[in-house]
Amino acid sequence: MWDQERLATSDPTQASSPETAADEAVAWKELLYEAGRRSRAEVEIFLTAFLGACRAQGWSDLTVLRRLVALEDPDLYRAILTGGLPESFPEALRTAWADFVRRWPARQDDRTPAASDLATLQRTGPLQAGEWVLLIDAKGRHYLTRLEPGQNFTFHLGSVPMDAMIGQTEGTAVRSSKGHTLLVFRPTLRDYLLQMPRHAQVVYPKDSAIMAMWGDLYPGARVLESGLGSGALAMVILRAIGPTGRLVSYEIRADFIRRAVRNIERWLGYIPENHEIHNEDIARAQVEPGSFDRAFLDLPTPTDGLPVATGALRPGGILVSISPTVPQVQETVEWLRASNLYGSIEVLEVLVRPWNVKGHSVRPAHFMVAHTAFIVVARRLRPGQSFVDDVYI
Repeated sequence: MWDQERLATSDPTQASSPETAADEAVAWKELLYEAGRRSRAEVEIFLTAFLGACRAQGWSDLTVLRRLVALEDPDLYRAILTGGLPESFPEALRTAWADFVRRWPARQDDRTPAASDLATLQRTGPLQAGEWVLLIDAKGRHYLTRLEPGQNFTFHLGSVPMDAMIGQTEGTAVRSSKGHTLLVFRPTLRDYLLQMPRHAQVVYPKDSAIMAMWGDLYPGARVLESGLGSGALAMVILRAIGPTGRLVSYEIRADFIRRAVRNIERWLGYIPENHEIHNEDIARAQVEPGSFDRAFLDLPTPTDGLPVATGALRPGGILVSISPTVPQVQETVEWLRASNLYGSIEVLEVLVRPWNVKGHSVRPAHFMVAHTAFIVVARRLRPGQSFVDDVYI
C-alpha cells in the first residue's frame, strides 16, 4: 500500500524533472495506452497532433508533458478516459484533448482483462489476452508487448497479429508480415525491468541480483528501502521476501512514486498489500529502532539515509547501498567505519561479459555491461559492540 493522502498534498513543481521530454513522452504514452486501452498507433498519432497544438499555444513539449505526468490520479484517469483536462490547462489544449478522446474512445473489450484482473493470469499454461509477452527476433533483439485481441504487434520487420499468439504455449514461433520469425515467451522479471517505463535510472538486474544475494533476502524478511525510483529494486525485493515479508519504501519525488506503483502493478497485476510507500525524505523519517532485518539505499548522498537505516536495523541485519561514483562509495564506507556500528564491510562492482559461441568461433562479445554502480554491504553490530582489530592496524 502507499500513502495516497500525503502524495496527493505534495507539490510536483517542487521536484526536479527529467532533463528531456523523451522520458516524459514515454511515460505519458504508456499511461494513454494502458488506462485507455487505445492502440499504440493511435497514441503516437494523437501525441504528435496534441504537442503540435501545444507549441502553437506557446507551450514547449517538455512543459506540457511535465504538466500531464504530474496530474494526480483522479484528474489523470478522468483525462484519459473522459477527455476532461483540468481547467488549469488553456482552453485550446483542453479542446484538442477532448477531440482526441471523441475520435479514439477507450476500448471496452470484454476479452481483454482490466489491470485489476491481471492477478488471476497464470505464469504457466497457454498465453492469455492481457498478458505481457516477450518477442525475440533472429538477432536476439527483445520486444515487450501486451496481448490485445484484434490488435497487431508492429515493428520494423513487419507486424504479427496478436490473435496468432493468444492461446499458444510459450516457445512458439510466429512469422511477421515480412516473413521474419519471432519466438514468443512470457517475460522474465529481468526482461521487464530493462524495458519498463521509467523516470529514474533503474538498478540494473546484474546489480540487483547481487544485492539480493549479498543482502540475503528471504521469505518473511522486513526490508527498509530508500530511493524507490521507478520500482525496479522494489520488485526484486518483493519477489524475494514473498507475501509474508514487508517492504517499506521512502521516496521524496511524488512523480517517481506514481511511476513505480504503476510499474509494479503492471508486472504483478495488483498492488501488494505488504509494500508501504512514503513520500518522504528518509533523513526525517521516524522508524522504530531494530524493526527491520535489511536496509537498501539508492540515494545521491547515501550518508543522508545511513543514520535512520542504522537505527532501523536489528543486530546482525544487513545494509546494502548502491552508488555510481567513487566519492559516494568512499563517503559511505568512511561513515560506516567511523560509526563503529558495522562489521564485515564489503565493496563490490559487477561486470558482465557475454560470449559468442558459434562453431569453432568462441570469443567474448564486442560489447559488455561494465560499470553501472558500486555496491556496499555491511553487517549491523549489536548495541555496545565495537570492532577494532589491533593486529591488522
